[in-house]
Amino acid sequence: MQDLNANMGNEGITFCSWNVKGINEPIKRGKVLAHLKALKVDVAFIQETHLKKDAEHRLKAKWIDKAYHSSFTQKSRGVAILFRKGTLFKHTSTINDSDGRYIIVIGELNAQKMIFVNVYGPNFDSPLFFKKIFNTIPELAQHNLIIGGDLN
Repeated sequence: MQDLNANMGNEGITFCSWNVKGINEPIKRGKVLAHLKALKVDVAFIQETHLKKDAEHRLKAKWIDKAYHSSFTQKSRGVAILFRKGTLFKHTSTINDSDGRYIIVIGELNAQKMIFVNVYGPNFDSPLFFKKIFNTIPELAQHNLIIGGDLN
């Protein structure tokens, strides 16, 4: 496996996983996105966005290049993966969970095949939930895997 930081200079790639407990309200959303920007996060795994599908555009900010979101039908759950501008990410495909509990984003980061998984696990013991996620991840043998989230 090659070094993911090879094309990033000495700084490397910064990851962050954060359960934000809802970002529907504009002031809170602005504070969350501003804090991620201040931290210079390259890839952010956000849980409990509470955004419906038609509100995904709210994840956009000037410093964000790409945003991938899995929503639920109500203002609950929801996960997102955000990529900072300048992060060398090339998207291949996305797998969304209809319950807004996980998202799987497949692509290349710094020319390395990657699978990003963001999980908001149920707050009760559910081995079948995690088995379903791992059975859903495609081509694991050919990709590097990064998992973020709130696994409860």
